[in-house]
Amino acid sequence: MKHKGAAKTLRFYPIMGGLMYVLLGVSWILFSDNILIMLTDNPELLNRYQTYKGLFYVGLTGLLAWLLLRQHHRLALSLQASEQAFSETFEFAAAGIAHANADGQFLRVNQHFATMLEYSPAEMRNFSFHQITHPEDLDHDQQQFSQLLQKITTSYTLEKRYFSKTGKVVWVKLAVSKAPDSTNMAPYFIAVVQDISAQKLAEQQLLESELRFRTLLDNAPQISVQGYDQFGTTIYWNRASELIYGYTKEEALGQSLLELIIPDEAHDDVRQAMTYMAEHAEPIAAEELTLKRKDGSLISVFSNHAVVKLPDKPPQIFCIDIDLTERKRQAKELAFLAEFDPLTQLPNRQHFSNRLRSAVKLAKRNQQFLAVMILDLDHFKNVNDSFGHQTGDALLLQVTDRLNLSCRETDTLARLGGDEFVFLVEQLAQPEDAARVADKILQQLHAPFNLGRHNDITVAASVGICIYPTHADSAEALLQGADAALYRAKADGRNTYSFYSDSLTQQARARLVLEQRLRNAMKQNHLTCYYQPQLDMQSGRIIGAEVLLRWIDPIDGIIGPDTFIPMAESTGLIHPIGNFVLQQACRQGQAWKLAGLSDINLAINVSAQQFNKGDLQQKIASILRETGFNPSCLELEVTENALMGDEDVVIKTMTALREQGIKLAIDDFGTGYSSLAYLKRLPLDVLKIDKRFIENLPHAEDDQSITKAIIDLAHNLRFKVLAEGVETAEQLDFLREQHCDYYQGYYFSRPVPAAEFAQLLKKQCPAATD
Repeated sequence: MKHKGAAKTLRFYPIMGGLMYVLLGVSWILFSDNILIMLTDNPELLNRYQTYKGLFYVGLTGLLAWLLLRQHHRLALSLQASEQAFSETFEFAAAGIAHANADGQFLRVNQHFATMLEYSPAEMRNFSFHQITHPEDLDHDQQQFSQLLQKITTSYTLEKRYFSKTGKVVWVKLAVSKAPDSTNMAPYFIAVVQDISAQKLAEQQLLESELRFRTLLDNAPQISVQGYDQFGTTIYWNRASELIYGYTKEEALGQSLLELIIPDEAHDDVRQAMTYMAEHAEPIAAEELTLKRKDGSLISVFSNHAVVKLPDKPPQIFCIDIDLTERKRQAKELAFLAEFDPLTQLPNRQHFSNRLRSAVKLAKRNQQFLAVMILDLDHFKNVNDSFGHQTGDALLLQVTDRLNLSCRETDTLARLGGDEFVFLVEQLAQPEDAARVADKILQQLHAPFNLGRHNDITVAASVGICIYPTHADSAEALLQGADAALYRAKADGRNTYSFYSDSLTQQARARLVLEQRLRNAMKQNHLTCYYQPQLDMQSGRIIGAEVLLRWIDPIDGIIGPDTFIPMAESTGLIHPIGNFVLQQACRQGQAWKLAGLSDINLAINVSAQQFNKGDLQQKIASILRETGFNPSCLELEVTENALMGDEDVVIKTMTALREQGIKLAIDDFGTGYSSLAYLKRLPLDVLKIDKRFIENLPHAEDDQSITKAIIDLAHNLRFKVLAEGVETAEQLDFLREQHCDYYQGYYFSRPVPAAEFAQLLKKQCPAATD
């Protein structure tokens, strides 16, 4: 307003100055002489007064001109300052400002608005708002603008989308009003524009988050979510609640929590808990609860709670219940697997070892003898090779039944694995009594075994016996002694028993010879790494390889790791051998990467001795630095037994390896004796299902159940699962149906040298570029 007043005043200044000058001049001409005559009639004095009069007129008119010019200057400065303030406000406002004519053509655009749409102000003046408005918003904008033109409204506000110069959509909040009419200026419209793209993005993300949240709540089959008001009346009931508790959403809403799912004996406790959460607006601690279904049956759930308290509104209480039925079943099944052999239902090595330790303590206290007897079926491999593993399993079950007949109530029978069983015979009067027990066991096995459609099979067995305290005084030593005696029995012609004795020295000497040969092989580079592909179950692509050590002897050819690895572990050679494997594998993996082949995981077995020595992390870090191999492509495989040391030390070591980016896997899962409570604490990536559970799939129901349980357990613990020993398409199909993640085995490839493995990788390279 001040700006307009100053401009109007300046327009009238020339007229005002001219009128004042004319008025003063006429008045002076008409009246000044008469005034002088009235003052004097002296001609000389009158002449002088005429001079003074002229000078006075000049001075008066000059003063009036000065006053008018000064006021004009002041108004001009004020107008200039006002125009500058308007210009700065227009240009530097924190919002976009534009002037547009009645056709929507931009007349003026400030820099903020132009920058918002990635144009310059000059470029913007070439557009109308129609040209840069999103088509879906244009009709509404034109309708509002039309009402403004028709003076139906004086202004309007809306949210719309513009297209920027680069085609990006920009959300804005637009406020438009008409500028006051002016006689010397065409009508125009003022638009104030605010960029609300970030706000719209946040709103969209919020909507998407809410949609994801609701979708998850309604589609998580094992996570029941119910909502209640402060009185316990149901206000929310998701799909999982319907499945777990049996009530439909329509049946549950509006009903009391107590009447729906709370057993009668728990009503008081639940009522108190609901009151506490409503009054304090905070949840109670999560706990395992036993609740009831619609049919009256009970169900175990892990129940967590959340309280939502909005301003000026009563609290809402939400219960998040996880159905523990399947988890408890799996835990029970896996707990059994941790202690018992799944095929024969006999105690496994862990269970037997614990029982033996207790028995040794008792025998020591009572000064009694006890015997550990390891039994191995002679030539059992021939049965598997001739009739198949299913028949072999059937034979093992019948053998188990007969062995149980040889046991007293005080004896313990366990299966160590494969065709190897072990007896604990307590309360022996004399060490020689163990021979009678062994003879009875062998006699039980003499009768042929009827295996259905196959011919009757006759098997024999060898038994090794170690006596406490005659031969050994600890559980570990007793097992080792019985194992050594077993090999003596086999050497004596099988189908017999043998006690642990000094005659086993010759076998120890043979082991020394083998040890020296292995040391020479290490010096002469006779050890090398083979690679067995590991494949993604869904895509069929190679995602990794297990690194397997081979001894290429110039005389004996390939010597399998089963021959020399146990000896290497017992002599300490496993440490330099392990370092050699790590170095060669990492160098080879880096060489493949530099050759442009796909990045893959290299899985390397780590023995219990390596893992528990304490310097594994430092050695691996050094090898990775030396070779440049990516630690995220390295996977260390350890057996369950390797993790049975100090739990805190094991977890600390594994965590340190994980922090380097190295993956960790449990090899041959299900054959060791790690507990579930321990397993869930381990920072693992992969569980490898032992091939003994795979080889009879999909026909053996026991193996089916075990495999399913292991896969479900691993996925619940957020581990990946790799199946070993896959040899048939039927096995692969079954594992794929169970959502197993990866597999390896002869079905795709045997372990091969590095060059052959590289060729396998090259074959799948074209697929990677599709």
